[in-house]
Amino acid sequence: MGFLPFRRRPSRASPPSPAHIRPHSRPVTSCPLLPGSVRTTRAVPSDRGGKMGGGTPRLAKSVAKGGGAQKRKVSGSADASEAGGVSGSPGSSASEKRPKREKDSIVTVGKQTSGIKNKIARSELYGKLKHHKALERKKKRSVRQKEEERAVAAGEVPKPRQVPKTIENQRTPDETFVEAGDDEVAEEDAEDEFASYFSSSSEPRVIITTSRKPSGEMFKFLENLFTVVPNATYYSRRSYHVQEIVKHASTRGFTDLLVFNENKKFSHGARVNGLLHVHLPDGPTALYRLSSLVLTKKIRNHGRATNHHPELILNNFSTRMGHRVGRMFASVFPQKPEFNGRRVVTFHNQRDFIFFRHHRYIFEMRKGKKAAHQGHLATAEVPVEDVEQRGRFGKGKKSKAKAKKAAKGEDDSDDDDDSDDDNSDGDGDSDEEDFSDAESDGEGGKSTRAGRKKKLAQIDGDTQSVQARLQELGPRFTLKLMSVQKGIFDSEHGEFEYVRNGETDGTKHNRRKFVL
Repeated sequence: MGFLPFRRRPSRASPPSPAHIRPHSRPVTSCPLLPGSVRTTRAVPSDRGGKMGGGTPRLAKSVAKGGGAQKRKVSGSADASEAGGVSGSPGSSASEKRPKREKDSIVTVGKQTSGIKNKIARSELYGKLKHHKALERKKKRSVRQKEEERAVAAGEVPKPRQVPKTIENQRTPDETFVEAGDDEVAEEDAEDEFASYFSSSSEPRVIITTSRKPSGEMFKFLENLFTVVPNATYYSRRSYHVQEIVKHASTRGFTDLLVFNENKKFSHGARVNGLLHVHLPDGPTALYRLSSLVLTKKIRNHGRATNHHPELILNNFSTRMGHRVGRMFASVFPQKPEFNGRRVVTFHNQRDFIFFRHHRYIFEMRKGKKAAHQGHLATAEVPVEDVEQRGRFGKGKKSKAKAKKAAKGEDDSDDDDDSDDDNSDGDGDSDEEDFSDAESDGEGGKSTRAGRKKKLAQIDGDTQSVQARLQELGPRFTLKLMSVQKGIFDSEHGEFEYVRNGETDGTKHNRRKFVL
């Protein structure tokens, strides 16, 4: 079969359209565009009477919405002023109807300088206005401080302190707030799952485990945690489910189960990120997100914990749910604190974040009487003489030695003057010398505790004061409550008392509303 010869198809001549025959009389300015597209327009001369004029210039790069049906108001246009102007923005009417807020009426420094386009001039004026405001605040502060000093000198009560507005004191009131002496809450506490612990009929026994295949960072954290929680026992997780661990722990008499979880991104470093707390044998079960973990070794000037039972501080758990969570934390620690150890474990709730801290406190006897705080405007209890002498000899070891010599010379001269004026036998001088010896011995570690106590007892009560210091023992971390489940842990058929959801608990649209 042969191939047919190729023939070119004759072209069909289309009839000439008027657009091809008639040249453009004027440039096309309007064309149907999609919503949101950008077009550039320019002033077009009108064909009426063959004269220029009659057309209004449009804004360049205007956005056509709805096929260009809406027109934007042009400032300076006579037609727009006569017609009253038509605004194309849909939110213009809403903005006119919206009532003014307090923030809109306040004229700030930024609003005063926002109209200046020159950056250098704007920054100069901004700095001058800020400096002027700071001077005004300083004058008001000095006036308030003088009034306070006058009131204290006259024996009157100074004006109440100006409390700043914070999210905590502006908190939205909740119906579930727990007040002191609430009979209903007391009846519930007498019948809940932790009643046996608070009645001292049972002591806490805690079992601690981890997620499967724990890392070395997890064991470092557990090593710090065992110094905090007494009566705690570690069991390896292996391949057991949580329900199996709960069953075995209940039969062996444990009261609480703590399961710590960590992420599995070992390439970026394993990190402890969760805690599951199951109260045995009947629940409840709480799930927390754990963050901001700092081990004891990384805390500066940390101390070493002893084996004494710690004191427990539960701070700011004010709602029914917060009260329940606080009792759950308290059930982990024995209710018999040993005050000789001076250890304190703190769970501080702030904006639904629970901060965990572990400290040791100490009370020290210091030389001299502690000055009373002169009102809320006094920033520190430092004598004026110390402030004047500060920096007199410069900085460094030599300057400190010079300052000590100068202080000793002043003390000697004062003692001589006192002895000449009072004709005393020198008992007060011997007391001061004994106290300085006790301080030096304490620093060098030569004197015993009995010797220090004996020398401190010789000093009058008017010349000494008691001051408290804290030393962090670690670890420290932050907890965020995710859910509270009734009964023991059941991921499939469990009934939840609370599940963190900003839409349901109202915390998403209101920053001043909290759950705990």
